[in-house]
Amino acid sequence: MTTKELQQLTKQLNEVSTIEELETALSLKLVALEVSHRGGGLGFRGTDIETLLNLEIELPAKFGVYCNYLGGGLRGAICKSPYHDPKNEAQAEALEAILEACKNCYLNIENEQQLNDEKYENGEINWEAMGTNKMRAQGVSSAY
Repeated sequence: MTTKELQQLTKQLNEVSTIEELETALSLKLVALEVSHRGGGLGFRGTDIETLLNLEIELPAKFGVYCNYLGGGLRGAICKSPYHDPKNEAQAEALEAILEACKNCYLNIENEQQLNDEKYENGEINWEAMGTNKMRAQGVSSAY
């Protein structure tokens, strides 16, 4: 991709909120999609992203976001896949935009499932959601 195409992709990814929009923007299908009260992940094959962006760096096998189950009904922070920055700034921005879009989609799915609502419809407190929100505010990603 040219620098201009990478910038356009980054701009498009910044507006993504659904899986369909994400897959359309990248012209790729997700290989990992699991979102539940016990964590999960959402992402693409690293090699597919490498090819799409013409990267000279190697990405993890699955590139996206994940959330660990901490135990006791608590989920940790939504974490992005690690990677080494490419030398090309437009590629680096596109990679970060992909991860941010994955994170937004993951959080939107959690919200659709009402996993983050601090009160149930009957007015009872959802202690798991309250605890998860506190863990995330502190950046806790693992209980180990």
